[in-house]
Amino acid sequence: MEEYQKLEAHYKCTGGIDYVQFNEAIESIFTEKDLEKEPSKTLSAYHAPSILDAKTALSADEEAELNVSMQRLGTDVRNRRLLLKPFFRDADKANSGFVKATRFRSIFDTQKLWITDREYHLLNKRFQAKAANEINYVEFDYVMRGYSGDRE
Repeated sequence: MEEYQKLEAHYKCTGGIDYVQFNEAIESIFTEKDLEKEPSKTLSAYHAPSILDAKTALSADEEAELNVSMQRLGTDVRNRRLLLKPFFRDADKANSGFVKATRFRSIFDTQKLWITDREYHLLNKRFQAKAANEINYVEFDYVMRGYSGDRE
């Protein structure tokens, strides 16, 4: 019900709901407007976002701080020959690529990869999934492999 109320509020006009604007917004998700009138129109190629693009922008200081933490963790992972992804995958019952932020931290504690609250905050901010309390462990693992030397 809340979703409908938000949609109604967004597309509200003097006579009720601006259905034309709503319909154009929905259609723009799938393709470009007026494609039926110009069937030979060339569509622009879809560019998927890179897995390395941060979802939440970190400041320059936070990036530097996170880089130091990732290097330390990467060295520890390499020296101990840890594979983190299986632990995350075991915690991901829905196979979505996301785990709860608290579960993410507990996996670190279980593997004796000690991180401070500040490092946890930065990791959470950088690898946050669509939901505020979830972390994209697939992306984290991909980036961590660069720091641990597994992609060499």
